[in-house]
Amino acid sequence: MVKRQSKRERREAARRAHIRRKRIRWAGAVVVLIVAVVGVVLFSGSDDYQAGAVAPDFELESPDGGTVRLSDYRGQPVALTFMHTY
Repeated sequence: MVKRQSKRERREAARRAHIRRKRIRWAGAVVVLIVAVVGVVLFSGSDDYQAGAVAPDFELESPDGGTVRLSDYRGQPVALTFMHTY
């Protein structure tokens, strides 16, 4: 047999659920803020790499067996895609 809740019990349960949702939202906002602050601190402290600066030279093996250096493409736009396989 299912016990019916009184109006007061339903209201109290709804209030507790609202408070719980509010705490979860605040916790999420705090986490986002902490991640943002840590990101700014970690990535703004280094002046080694700036937008528009010359990228460090490297070489890769091409599919036909030769090697390709980044400096071979100096003055041309280059798009790099880094992929990871598991």
